Amino acid sequence: MATPPFNRRTLLAGAGGAALLGAAAGCSTGGQNDDNSASVNTAVKLPTYVENEGAKPDLPGTEQGVEPAFHHYPAERAVTVEEKPGNGETLSGLGHIYVAVPPGMDQNSFWQGLNAKLGITLECQMVGNADWEQKFATVIAGNDLPDILQTRVVANFPQLLEKRFTKLDEFLGGDAIKDYPNLANIPSRHWKSTVYNGAIYGIPIPRGVVGGCHFIRQDLFEAAGLSPEPKGFDELLATAKALTDPKKRRWAFGLIGSTRALLGRLNGEPNSWREEGGTFTHTYETDEFRQTIADMITFWKAGVIHPDSVSTTFPFKQMFNGGTVAINPNDGYTAWGGYIVEGTATPGYKLGLMPAYTRDGSELAPIAYGAPNYSITGLKKQDSPDKIKLILRVLNWLAAPFGSAEHYFRSFGEEGVDHTINGDGDPVKTKEGTANIALPTGYFSDAPRALYQPGRPQDVDVQHEYQSLVIPNGIANASEGLFSNTSATKNTPADKKFTDTLWQIVQGRQPESELDNLIKTWRSEAGDGMRQEYQDQLQAAPPG
Repeated sequence: MATPPFNRRTLLAGAGGAALLGAAAGCSTGGQNDDNSASVNTAVKLPTYVENEGAKPDLPGTEQGVEPAFHHYPAERAVTVEEKPGNGETLSGLGHIYVAVPPGMDQNSFWQGLNAKLGITLECQMVGNADWEQKFATVIAGNDLPDILQTRVVANFPQLLEKRFTKLDEFLGGDAIKDYPNLANIPSRHWKSTVYNGAIYGIPIPRGVVGGCHFIRQDLFEAAGLSPEPKGFDELLATAKALTDPKKRRWAFGLIGSTRALLGRLNGEPNSWREEGGTFTHTYETDEFRQTIADMITFWKAGVIHPDSVSTTFPFKQMFNGGTVAINPNDGYTAWGGYIVEGTATPGYKLGLMPAYTRDGSELAPIAYGAPNYSITGLKKQDSPDKIKLILRVLNWLAAPFGSAEHYFRSFGEEGVDHTINGDGDPVKTKEGTANIALPTGYFSDAPRALYQPGRPQDVDVQHEYQSLVIPNGIANASEGLFSNTSATKNTPADKKFTDTLWQIVQGRQPESELDNLIKTWRSEAGDGMRQEYQDQLQAAPPG
């Protein structure tokens, strides 16, 4: 049971903004940057990790990545930043959001209160996730970057960072980070993903080891007398059939891609890329993947997948919360709270997590470890080192750990306005608070995650038990920590073309024999290029 390695996982950009971004970086879109080799990057002195012991959890975390769990928000909340970071300055920031745009600063008491605590005027630009790719490309192509920018990995990303963003080694490398204790509380595995061109180029937005969870409507399982832990393919198929009843508008599975991800775990597929002896193999090229597609065809013929599951607009969360779909097998682990908020309107609603077992049901299937970070935050180049220090003090405040006074305010705002206190002493957001607090500050800087669901301590037990079960048994993506320009510029359209045809094969609209041609085309359009770039970087890495 190896501790998972954490490096860089690219957030792929579509081809749409590649030309703009390449021009902004002042470089071509072909080839690798020699200064971004693995040998150069592994020599970087990472920030010293200094754990903030902080509030004592009810259930402890582990070094392997099980997150500490709290049944209730700590009543005593320590102040981690004694002085305001700023002295009346103005800073600008840009990030994306997944909810409605909050009220503007002049109408948002939380925003005003946050500015008061930070000692600055924080001007937040925010854009919905659906428009984030284009917005990022437009901002980068222009000449007016905000001070703080949530970044995406795009074409020529190493060159872009070098040209437009600040190297942070002198401020954060080694013991220098001790000037910012909350940033020092972020473990080293997350900082590895901020290293490009032999330097630290950003602040990590940390995420946990469990990237995707297999969510289930446990109440539907219980009503049907089914085990929430079907062991192996045959039992999973039997469970899916028992849950499916088209006459009642109910199917076992929703999104077709998520269903494929679950079967991929049963069949032992790589976590995107596998590396053996310096050679990279993508999951699409493996026998395990072919078995998964055969299983998908079996599932489709059995009618256990929703007939609209191929649609890119399929409302999988609404279908799940309303009981039309019983299993949502590959959603982010942080989605639990959203499911609870939306699902409690459904009578008897009970959320659960389903571990996956190997195809023969003999043991747990290895999970696919998630990316160490959601994104990294870049600081645009500044004329004054003091301006960088101001920004870092602000980001240090925003990275205050769970249980601290700063984290409490950033998460729940002002009592009596943005939240109330329930009988157990937990904060419950008001309607006003839910709208006001939705600033993108969590994508500027954040603390390592803790498990906590206000007013629902039983949820924390379920999540902690699940993490403790699955985290010791998992596999990493072998391309973590390696940058591929082909991936950033070509893989998104190539992969969409691949999966569009793949689903046609699963539905019987294309012959199964077409899979060979499909894989060959994907390799020529993106796969072989990515493989070569990853292998070249790996060969440049120092031994050991």
